[in-house]
This record gives sequence, structure tokens and C-alpha cells, in this order.
Amino acid sequence: MGLGSRSPIFDVLILAHIVCAIGGFGANGLAGLYAGQLYPEVSEGAIKYFSSPKFYAEKLIYLVPVFGLIMIAVSHGVSELGKPWVIFGIVVWIFAVGIAHSLVWPNERRLAQMVVADPRSPEVRGPARRLARGAMILDLIFVLAFAMMIAQPGGK
Repeated sequence: MGLGSRSPIFDVLILAHIVCAIGGFGANGLAGLYAGQLYPEVSEGAIKYFSSPKFYAEKLIYLVPVFGLIMIAVSHGVSELGKPWVIFGIVVWIFAVGIAHSLVWPNERRLAQMVVADPRSPEVRGPARRLARGAMILDLIFVLAFAMMIAQPGGK
């Protein structure tokens, strides 16, 4: 396409990319924050969070590469896909989705069921710790990806 990075279309795409990244990774981080409040002492905020399981915002991470790749195609063209910062972004995003699917979301669903049954049960600690650790990994991935997208090593 090659509309350039100064077009209004690019601005809308970058805004959507950023909103999805902050919303998706932020929601996953919030789940980890509340999971950390389930042990050693259970907070009422964590009980409330896991008692109404509507975990939709965290799925926004699926849209991050969609808007990112469209943005690259609109601004610089497909040749930009071979740049190290783009490849790094795609690889860490795949890793992030793997962490979300294997650690964060299954433990989040498990905790939602457990908190409704008995939030103070000792069995809550295991899934809560796994969720908190998974969310922390996602937070680190977000920071790494953010730094890489800003610095864009290997070509701007």
C-alpha cells in the first residue's frame, strides 16, 4: 500500500494497536494482581474479581499483531516484515499467547470456580500462584515488546 506513517489511517491503526496491547496485557496483569491477593490472606477485592468471571478484555492481545502488521503494510510495505524488531515482536507475542493459554487463562477459570465455592480454601493458593507468575511473565513480555517497538533496532 505504502500510504506512509503520516496518514490518518496509520494514526488510527497505531492507536488500535496500542489500545489492544495496553488493554489486553493490562487485563492479564490485573488478573495476576488479584490472584496475588488470594494468598496468604484473601482480600475482598480478589473475591469480587473472581466471582464475576467476565474475562474478555485480556483477549485483546489477539488483535495486537493484527493491527501491527496492517500498520507496517500501510506505512512501510511488506519489506519491513524482515526487520529484527518486527520478527522479535512476533516471536514474543507468540510466546505471550502461549503463556496466556497455558498459565494465565486456565488458572483464572479454575480460580473463578474455586472462589465461588470457597475462597479461603488452601487449594486456591496453587492456581493463584501460577496465575500471578504467568501474569508477571506477560508483564515482562509487554515491557520488552514496548521497548523493542520504540527503539526498532535494525531499521526504522
